[in-house]
Amino acid sequence: MNLNSKGRSRSSLREDSRKLQIGGLRKATVLVTMREMKFLPNAFANAEGGTLVLGLHETTDDPRRAERLDPLPNCEGLARRLLDASEDIVEPRLRSIEARALPVDNAGNGYVVLRVGKSAAGPHRLRSTREFYIRRGERAAKMDVREIKDLTLDLARTGDRIEQVFQERRDAAATIFRRLMSAQDKGGPGPLILRSTGVPMTIQSIPDITSRHELWWIGKAFTMMRDNVKYQCDYPAREFSGPPRVRLRSLESDPARGLASHRLVRGNGLVEFSLVHPKRPPRQDGTTDHRIYIAWLMSVLVGTLAQINKLREKLAWDAVEFGLELEIQSPEPLTVWWDDHAFSGSLTIYSRLPLLLPQYSVMPGANLDAILNDVLTDLFNSTGSQWNERVSAPWAELAASG
Repeated sequence: MNLNSKGRSRSSLREDSRKLQIGGLRKATVLVTMREMKFLPNAFANAEGGTLVLGLHETTDDPRRAERLDPLPNCEGLARRLLDASEDIVEPRLRSIEARALPVDNAGNGYVVLRVGKSAAGPHRLRSTREFYIRRGERAAKMDVREIKDLTLDLARTGDRIEQVFQERRDAAATIFRRLMSAQDKGGPGPLILRSTGVPMTIQSIPDITSRHELWWIGKAFTMMRDNVKYQCDYPAREFSGPPRVRLRSLESDPARGLASHRLVRGNGLVEFSLVHPKRPPRQDGTTDHRIYIAWLMSVLVGTLAQINKLREKLAWDAVEFGLELEIQSPEPLTVWWDDHAFSGSLTIYSRLPLLLPQYSVMPGANLDAILNDVLTDLFNSTGSQWNERVSAPWAELAASG
């Protein structure tokens, strides 16, 4: 395996002669050569995922325990080379892989934590030999034809399961919207539902979620950057600061607060932020048209992504990929506004409502600002327009607040 891809200088690590001690979190420790390292990401992705700590020695007796630490040179470079190598030698490309360097001195010595999630895009194989591997106990074993077939069918069922989860959330939103539409008119804008749902792409479970309130992200109003201009996202983001209420294997925002926003985190890892407006009277300026503001969309989307990051941080889900879906329900025609003053006119959504944007992938280590801009590109395309600007959110500030 060439760990010096992407044009990097050759490392002193040699494929055949140098061995690394790899300690697995809740898994066995094995001594492997760098050549053998190429099997491990592939094998973990085809199994249930796994975590390796490079530089941690464990005992050989049962049960295995941490024995000593042996820092590796240039741990940051090693982490980068492992990620680069995984792209070069595994197909399809691993989307749920994360390598993190933990330096212990100024010389760059330290450890590397390599996490690989169970993949929904497999089965994965080595590009060079076209062989499939899976993790069994302490070793990576070659898969036979039956195992490859079974895994392929299992992943197909996983795709169906994810679609069923999204469909259940669409049906729930549709039921609420029909109820809102049946209410008495108030002479103003019609009802609006804005939903952002994130679902783990592999089966996950949060044990005893109802007693784990530390998993609940505490939000707040925030300021985005639209190119070089500040853009305030105050509502409904300011409503995300409340504590959760316990529900059946889930945490939800408190309906007693009478807020328009709603939040949900389920024991299977589902995350949802939504904004629900009933029929309303005319605005203060007398207008009655149906509108959606970019700040509303960004609030629920950023909240969903921040909550996903919270779960990843607290549950060590670094390598878990999420699917993301956004939906807008409103009477037609619906117009898009930045705000009531600075936006010269408005844009009308020409796509048929409810508008279901294309599903997005929230991969480990993903550029979250890129997701925001992908969503805005799709939204503006639905109005027959192009999105030629860039927005960014204060992710570090939002993580610190929650």
